[in-house]
Amino acid sequence: MSDRDRKQHFRRGGGQAPDEGRASGRRPAWRDREASPDGPVILYGWHTVAAALANPQRHIRKLLLTENAARRLADDKIDTRVTPEIVRPSLIDQRLGPDAVHQGLLAEADPLRSPDIETLAQEGIVLVLDQITDPHNVGAIMRSAAAFAVKAIVTTARHSPEATGVLAKSASGAL
Repeated sequence: MSDRDRKQHFRRGGGQAPDEGRASGRRPAWRDREASPDGPVILYGWHTVAAALANPQRHIRKLLLTENAARRLADDKIDTRVTPEIVRPSLIDQRLGPDAVHQGLLAEADPLRSPDIETLAQEGIVLVLDQITDPHNVGAIMRSAAAFAVKAIVTTARHSPEATGVLAKSASGAL
C-alpha cells in the first residue's frame, strides 16, 4: 500500500486533543471518517458532553440541556462555552430515539480534525484496530486505551464504525 493510499485508508489520533482534555495526559483521539467539515457530530450523555466541553479544540455548535443537566453542569462548575438551550427531555428523546441514554445533554459539535499518520509520535503505545465494527466494542477499547495511556489509535477506513454518538457514549469521554 502506498503512502498516499495509507493516508486515505487509515485514521489515527494522537496529534489532536481527545475529548477527555489535555490535563489527563491520555491522548487517544478518533477521526470522523469521511465526515463533511460542515456536518456536526451529535454527542450525548454526561461524560461525553462534559469531556467535549472541556476540550478547547472541540467547537460546540449547539447545546441542548434539561433543567437538571444545566443545574448539574453549574454545580460542577463546567463551562458550557455556548449559551445552552434548556429543553424538556422528550425533545432530546425525539432527536436521538427512545433507547439513547442522554442524561439530559446533547451537543452538536464540529468533528475534530484528524492528523496524518505521518505525524504519529515515535514513542508510546499505538493501538491498531482491524475490522472491529461494533461501536460499543470500539468505545470500550477506547476507554481501556485511555487507562493505559495509549498515544494513538489507528483503524482501517473500511470495516470500522463511524465516530457517532453511540461510539462516543460507549467511550465515556475517551473520544
